[in-house]
This record gives sequence, C-alpha cells and structure tokens, in this order.
Amino acid sequence: MGRFLLCYIVLSCTSILNIMASNSSNENGNGLLLYLHNYSFYAQKAMIALFEKKLPFKQSVVDITSGENYKPWFLDINPRGEVPVLKDGVKIIPDSSRIIDYLEDNFSNGDHPRLIPQDPVQKQKMNNFRELIDRINANTVTIGTFYHPDLAQNQKYPFIAPVRKVMKADFDKNGEKLRKIAEENPKYKDILLQKAEATEKTRDLVANKESFLKLLDQVDETLSAVETELTSHTDRESWLVSREFTVADVGLTMLLDRLNLVGLAHRYWEAGVRPQVTDYFKRAQLRESYKKTVPGVMFHIKALVGFKVIAGIGLALTLVGIGGGFVIWRRCNKSS
Repeated sequence: MGRFLLCYIVLSCTSILNIMASNSSNENGNGLLLYLHNYSFYAQKAMIALFEKKLPFKQSVVDITSGENYKPWFLDINPRGEVPVLKDGVKIIPDSSRIIDYLEDNFSNGDHPRLIPQDPVQKQKMNNFRELIDRINANTVTIGTFYHPDLAQNQKYPFIAPVRKVMKADFDKNGEKLRKIAEENPKYKDILLQKAEATEKTRDLVANKESFLKLLDQVDETLSAVETELTSHTDRESWLVSREFTVADVGLTMLLDRLNLVGLAHRYWEAGVRPQVTDYFKRAQLRESYKKTVPGVMFHIKALVGFKVIAGIGLALTLVGIGGGFVIWRRCNKSS
C-alpha cells in the first residue's frame, strides 16, 4: 500500500509539473512589456485592463516572494521596487493607475475598446467611482487579515493558513529589510527609506484591530455606494456606470476578487447582504479578461513551492490534492 501511494504521488507530481512547464510560455506582444507578479493586486488591475483593451503584451514575472523586485536591475526600472511596470519601447510607466491611463490615451480605437466613457455624465460618474474604489488599499486589507484571521472566513488560494503565516512574518520584518536594501543601494536610498517608514506605519495600522476595522468600514461604505448604484439600474446587463466595461469596473472587479480570496466575502455580500454586488461579481468572473488575469491552479502549485510553506511528503500530497482537484473540476465542467 505504501509503495502504491508513493508511486501515485510521484506520477501525479510528474504530470502536474509537465503541465506547468507546458504553460510557462508568455504571450507574444508587439512592444508592450508588463513586469508583474501574478498575485499582485495592482498588477492584476493592469493585466485585466490590457486584456479588456485586447492589447497583445509580453509578461515578465518578477518574483517578489524572493525579493527579486529589490535587485539592482529592477530598481533601475522602478526605484520603489514595485510591480506593475509597463515598458513601451523606451517609455517606462509604473503604477497601475498610470498604466491604465497611458493605455487609454495611446491605444483607444476600433481594435482596442475604450475603458473611459465618451459621454460626459457617464465619464464623471466613472471618475467618482474610480476615485472611491482606488482609495481602498487592497494590499493593506490583505495584510490586515493575516493579523486578524478571526475577521476572515473561507480564505482561498494562495492565502491558505501556512502562506498567511509566512507573509505576516515577512511583513513584520519588511521595514528592517528595506533599510538594509537602502544601504546597499545608495542610488535609491532616500526612496527606499521612505518606503520602509511607510511600511512600518502600515504594519502598526493593521496590527491594531480597531484601526483595521475602520479600514474595513471604509470598504463597507464603498460597496454600499456600489450597491445603491447597481440597484438604480433598469438595464441588468449594465456594468457600474454603463453597458460598457470601464476603468471603474476594472478596479471593482479586482477589489471584489481580492476580498473574496482573503475571506471577507461573507462580510460584504454573501448571504443576501448585497444582492446586486453578488450578481455583479458573478458576471465579472465570466469575462475572458478576468479568467486570463487570475492565476490558475498550476500557478498556485508553483507558488506554494516558492513560499516554502510545505516540505517533503506534505508538499507531494498537497500537489496531488490540488492536481487531483483540478482534474475533477475539469471533468465536471466537461460533463455539464
């Protein structure tokens, strides 16, 4: 029995790793290169915008879990050591909001749909919702749930308990690490020291439960405004401000996805709390841009290895479990 189990594990892991290798190639692009990490909320915003605009682009994954974003080669691209960064020829555009605006300004025609409405009323409404949604720092919300797991339910990959533990421990030392990196990179020392200070302030904020709850209340107010707007629509095919998917929808879709992953869906829309938001998220998840943006099961497996949260036989069993679940999911979808 033990030999059979071992063979099953080896064969299953080999199969999974072969699939991972076959899916590791990046999309072909025509001049646009996006530096990203697939779990970065802000990189996901840039990705879904690129897919919505039907723009071909190359992807360069920066492994932020190993600190690759603070290597000298990447600091030369973005001195803050943050993804996403878009490169268009010699132009370098950091920050997801700036990237989306750049794409809209330079790639909006018949082949590449607009994400900002032309109608002045819709445009103003979109800008208002965009500002409201963008005020919520999804990274801070994510980290806060690691400090207060009692506030979250049913966390999903990649934010399973061992990963949350590793990431919390990492975040506790982030300020100290950034100060060391700043000393090693005098060219970007001031920027990195400012980031270290901001990181420590964020840690203090999320570690304090009362402060974190105030942040969650801000999310609650934002989604209440979204629910009110969606309820006012007579056209049930409409998105947040129009029938077209806009920049506001880019931000809202990825915010809902992140809240769902970190286990806060129950707080904001499940069990009939906000039925219009629930329906909106279900429709957004069916969009091709969303499906192409969110990491698949094979990336989750690779990430678990990278996080080094499981070792030996535990890792093998985890790979088999995830891989087996993926096979079952595929079969169920084929039969439905």
